Amino acid sequence: MDDNLRKLAEDNEDKKEEKETQSQVLIRLATGFEVFHTKEKETYATFKVRDHYETWPLKGSGFKLWLTKKYFEEYGKAAGGQGMTDALNVLNAKALFEGKEYSVFTRIAEKDNVIYIDLCNENWEVVKVDENGWEVISNPPCKFVRSNLVKELPRPVRGGSLGELKQFINFQYEDDWKLIVAWILAALRPGIPYPLLNIQGEQGSAKSTTTKVIRAIVDPSQMPLRNLPKEERDLSIAAKNTWVLAFDNLSGLSNMMSDALCKLSTGGGLATRKLYSDDEEAVFNIIRPVILNGIDDIAKRQDLLDRAIVISLPSIKEEKRTDEKTFWENFEKSHARILGALLNVLSEAIKELPSTKLKDKPRMADFAQWVTAAEKGLEWEAGEFLTIYTQNRNEAIDQGLDSDPVAVAVQVFMQTRISWEGTAAETVAELGRYIDERTKYSKAWPSDRKLKERLRRIAPGLRTKGIEFFDIGRTQKGATLRLEKTGGVSSLSTPNTSISNQVVDSVKRNGNKSVSSHDTRNQVDVNVDNEYKIPPLSNYEKSELI
Repeated sequence: MDDNLRKLAEDNEDKKEEKETQSQVLIRLATGFEVFHTKEKETYATFKVRDHYETWPLKGSGFKLWLTKKYFEEYGKAAGGQGMTDALNVLNAKALFEGKEYSVFTRIAEKDNVIYIDLCNENWEVVKVDENGWEVISNPPCKFVRSNLVKELPRPVRGGSLGELKQFINFQYEDDWKLIVAWILAALRPGIPYPLLNIQGEQGSAKSTTTKVIRAIVDPSQMPLRNLPKEERDLSIAAKNTWVLAFDNLSGLSNMMSDALCKLSTGGGLATRKLYSDDEEAVFNIIRPVILNGIDDIAKRQDLLDRAIVISLPSIKEEKRTDEKTFWENFEKSHARILGALLNVLSEAIKELPSTKLKDKPRMADFAQWVTAAEKGLEWEAGEFLTIYTQNRNEAIDQGLDSDPVAVAVQVFMQTRISWEGTAAETVAELGRYIDERTKYSKAWPSDRKLKERLRRIAPGLRTKGIEFFDIGRTQKGATLRLEKTGGVSSLSTPNTSISNQVVDSVKRNGNKSVSSHDTRNQVDVNVDNEYKIPPLSNYEKSELI
């Protein structure tokens, strides 16, 4: 071939436009998107839809379907599976290694002392709440993501009253109503520890309906009530995809799930493998508002009760019941006004929070401070909430202590002593004198190896009764512990003057004898009539109470 012709052919070949592969086309269609990652290394894309922006997880089915739609609009056919996989892999890599790091939010967000509430409507509108009031806006400065479970909140309306909510919630006392309102207000503020709302009552007390209404006010869902999962992994996934978690018709909590709910309430990592086939962990550092309901006393462990608000619902008389259809129609008519009234209080709380101080800080101090800041907007008396909340915690702690045989035995055991020190085996044997034989041989009663762990768990409750637990460690006799009177009952609780029948019977079985402590200097006598004879102070030789 002529050299000139050869050169011309080569030039023409070079000038031929390279044909795009399907994956290249898909990546081009995503041009203009903002791809980014979170600190957990999850990848997302933010892109414009009509007059607003939406954020979708790159690994979710929703984004894949959106990209499939764009490809079809341009080429009139579906993209091949391999091309789609290659394109998504590239976009994920760009988001992870080239994209910026942002936080993403579910339903509620806070930035620069402003709270944003995602209405989850088709226009991706958000309510902005600050100290000056509230308004509905588009394109907020924070990135919201949605799962397929979210349900739309109504656009709030001004002029409503929180009192409109009362007709949709079953409660017995005004204090219970105020605690429910306090929990709702807390659920509208992100990033603080949330008390678990524990709703209990007999059959026919509208526990499920009350739970659904409370949740709908803040975070309506396609699945308003759930069964409690059996594994922490499933709880983690549920918490990641929704704001409020509401668990229905519980009859008790396992130790593992009780611990997991404590983490969810006050913050703590819930970790699980990403896939069963790999060793990489996905860590969920999530705090969520949680509602539990059931007939029985659901929460019994002290660490959970210390984080709980317990509401007991009264039974509803037949003549006061209404049909479901009418009930929910009336609620939907009032929802927007109720939400508007809550937002007014929320704005007032934001304004008052910087100047709100608590003299005594309870366990959930952030929650208590937040609701105290809202008292002015709620037209409550100053300090009223903390009094109500403290009383509710007292009752919850007493409930937990009364349901734990070790706690019951320790309280009666220490009524006759200033202090006790002994090995775990000795302590179990002594405490066992105050319970019946059936309990002693049941799973509710710990072995000497498990006693310290049990005492650690009930220590906060015992402390409110003026009893401290100390783990001395190993001595020549073995693992040793100490129980000690602190000289008074905590302000968080009131003395429990009642002794269960089983304890009285146990004392009677021991006969009218003195029950001696391991430290005879701290001995106090008790007889079957429960009359105490306290020895003179001279018997206590350097007692810490003198």
